[in-house]
Amino acid sequence: MQPYRIIGIDSSPYAVKVRAVFRYRRIPHIWVARMPQFFDETAHVKPLIMPVIQYPDGEYRTDSTPVILDLEERHPGGRSILPADPGQAFLAMLVEDFADEWLTKCLFHYRFDLPEDQWAGAAWVMDDAYPGMTGSDYEERVKDFIARQVARRELVGCTPENAPLFEESYADVLDALESFAATDRCLFGTRPSLADFGLYGQLHTLTTDPTPRAIAETRAPRTVHWVNRLHDASGVEGAWEEPVAAVETLLGLAGRYYLPYLAANRATIEAGEPELVTQLAGKPYRQPVFRYQAKCYDFLRRQFEQLPEVSQDSIEPLLGRTGCLPWLRL
Repeated sequence: MQPYRIIGIDSSPYAVKVRAVFRYRRIPHIWVARMPQFFDETAHVKPLIMPVIQYPDGEYRTDSTPVILDLEERHPGGRSILPADPGQAFLAMLVEDFADEWLTKCLFHYRFDLPEDQWAGAAWVMDDAYPGMTGSDYEERVKDFIARQVARRELVGCTPENAPLFEESYADVLDALESFAATDRCLFGTRPSLADFGLYGQLHTLTTDPTPRAIAETRAPRTVHWVNRLHDASGVEGAWEEPVAAVETLLGLAGRYYLPYLAANRATIEAGEPELVTQLAGKPYRQPVFRYQAKCYDFLRRQFEQLPEVSQDSIEPLLGRTGCLPWLRL
């Protein structure tokens, strides 16, 4: 069988997340370190987002989480990243979605806030995109990329007014993970789950960029090491066990920041308004509506509704304690 091809760059949290899953699951693959938009072969892919995965039959796919879940169907077996218990598997999906869609706002905030971070992040991306470019041409590319991304900050909600929420929630995530990262455990046992890989993808970048790296090294140094171990977990065996206490803490953060945001985003879209204005964790929050994240909200609620009744019953007390349950009811 031909191996899969993952076309992406190391500075993309979604590309490295997918690569880490392939490595852990020992699925044959080739890592193509380049921006997909610079390949003629991927020009037809829509949307052309990072990463692009070429399947052994030649098909190209994007969107990291659907690809990862598709691999579960295509490659069933003992190295699944979904806990065997359906209720725990849903919790892993919820934490991963929180990482993918909320923690990434923390990443974007830090990467394009201070000049040092802007340059470090943009230079990393441009080195991957244009590996042969040097001198003034390279510097102009970096500057142009910074200007484009800074102009996008309002679109994704990364404004100075919202900054305290992102800085607070980043610190909260670090504190939650530091509570267990010194051991050989992951969130749902001694093997990594979808939730672990979702957090890994965002933290891979956050613990590389200067300002959030400095925060992590001071506040959660062993979490930095935990992230590094997930680069390649192909040698990990492990077992599913009871979730660590950090799972409840992370669900509490989803119930505090992320699910209320998703609900407000969905309600604003339904009202036909272009900008959501709400309160998150007692702080004002506003940004233009984000239609993709309405799909994320619909997905999470469908997944919860489709759980077997016994599985719903088993996790409802936890979802209730963490403030998630009201937002998940269809």
